[in-house]
Amino acid sequence: MLPEVGQCLIVLMLLFNSDASPTEIRNVDDVEAHTGPYLSDHDITNITTQVGTHAYLPCKVKQLGNKSVSWVRVRDDHILSVDRMTFIADERFQSYYVETTGVWTLQIKYVQARDAGVYECQVSTEPKISAQVNLNVVVPRTELVGDAIRYVKAGSKVILRCLVRGALEPPSYISWFYGVQQIYQDNKRGLKLQMEREFLDPEMGNHTTVGSLIINAARKRDSGNYTCSPSNSEAITIMVHVINGEYSASAITSASTRGKYSDLIAAAIIISVAMLKT
Repeated sequence: MLPEVGQCLIVLMLLFNSDASPTEIRNVDDVEAHTGPYLSDHDITNITTQVGTHAYLPCKVKQLGNKSVSWVRVRDDHILSVDRMTFIADERFQSYYVETTGVWTLQIKYVQARDAGVYECQVSTEPKISAQVNLNVVVPRTELVGDAIRYVKAGSKVILRCLVRGALEPPSYISWFYGVQQIYQDNKRGLKLQMEREFLDPEMGNHTTVGSLIINAARKRDSGNYTCSPSNSEAITIMVHVINGEYSASAITSASTRGKYSDLIAAAIIISVAMLKT
């Protein structure tokens, strides 16, 4: 019997068999087309994740047989794993295999900005077959609304705000600290905490979250450093000076400037006198 006739008969038998599915028919074609390991359904070539989260890079291999699957970091050709064995001291990297799907997944825990780049899945055939996945790492940034140094009048209402921009997901919380002491909603000083989520940044295509600390009536003891510390981005600090009503920020700035000039003049006089004596 000719090979073409045999293949046609197999297909006809599958079509008339009520238990046969389209997936099974495609599997017959796969076996006919590939006699050894091959990469299948490699549609994911770019993966984007946020710093601090976990990344999963997939590689689907069919008909692996006795061959090995390795993950390599392309920028330095560092072998990260061979099959399930890890070959890097960084414990954040690990390779997983799901036999039912044929997918080898490189897991990177608690992703850092430096993890961004291209990773290659390699099968130990001759010649080698491989596929690459590019990992993009999004790093949210924390920004202040207003100046980093604030001069406020005693008795006035003060609102300190920070923004978390560029996040794929909003922070789960934004903590505030006075010095090294964390501020809680039920604090005795009457300070109020607020967080507004899910503000979409149309320019960046991701989230902007606003964290606020409200001091209803500032007192002298409220002077000091206040730190905004989001769960998914860097902390940022605001220095608050509470002053009496008769003083203003410009007056304090002028006085500070005059003080610096006075110090310079005094230093110049001392140097001149010393030179005259010599």
